[in-house]
Amino acid sequence: MNIPFWFSAVKDFHKTKTLYILLSGMIAVGLYVAAIIYFEEIILKTGFKPNPMIFSLLGLALSLMLVFRTNTAYDRWWEGRRMLGSLVNNTRNLALKLNVYLDKNDHESRTYFIKMIGNYGIAMKEHLRFGVKFDELRDLSESEMADLQKYTHVPNRIAHHIYTKINELYINKNLTNEQFLVIDKHIESFTDVIGACERIKNTPIPFSYSVHLKKFIFFYILILPFSVVTDLRFWSIPIMMLVFYAFTGLEVIGEEIEDPFGTDVNDLQTDSITQKIYANMEELLGNK
Repeated sequence: MNIPFWFSAVKDFHKTKTLYILLSGMIAVGLYVAAIIYFEEIILKTGFKPNPMIFSLLGLALSLMLVFRTNTAYDRWWEGRRMLGSLVNNTRNLALKLNVYLDKNDHESRTYFIKMIGNYGIAMKEHLRFGVKFDELRDLSESEMADLQKYTHVPNRIAHHIYTKINELYINKNLTNEQFLVIDKHIESFTDVIGACERIKNTPIPFSYSVHLKKFIFFYILILPFSVVTDLRFWSIPIMMLVFYAFTGLEVIGEEIEDPFGTDVNDLQTDSITQKIYANMEELLGNK
């Protein structure tokens, strides 16, 4: 266990993004509890205190829902990471085999595969965000760039170009039938990877479930203070603010990581992964 890191994380609690997102809500909860304390303890003095068993049962139900919500979001995040890892491995395997199969003096083919395989990763990560940024694609000719800009699904078009080049090498007898088949499975995996990533992105958590959970948390926080203000009085304010932060924070984290291909701090490091793919292609297929 990394004790220094653990204490550092606690020390930097005030710097977390979740805290800033929920800060206004925490303040509102604090003011709400303060108002309950004022009316109950100073004005009305009814001594009203609901049966705590009610809140135990509701809290248990809420906890189970939050566990399901968080686990589902994390599964999506982890599957996205597995798919990106699969892309890294398959591009490396493809480059390793092309490096052996291609003639050492075939600089044109080597350069072509470096830029096309490398740009596939770059195009894919932006395709999963807000659309491909063509200025990020590297080393393409004007005609190649113009061709890609005609298509909505740029990664598919890049895969088409890779297949076209492989087929050209096969027709010209630069690849044997066995080599062609070995290479084909790696290129095919590119489409499998992006298809799985698109499924994650385009299939969010059902809206009704998300809304139901938010309503449950809201009403639970709304009624819970009545069970604690009589005993804890003003200590109820920070305690309820912490309860609100704990429950709502899990929901916020779940929302953030359920689409893992964005640019938030908790999203996957797709930029560095795709740049690594390009660097791998240059190293494995370059003429050094």
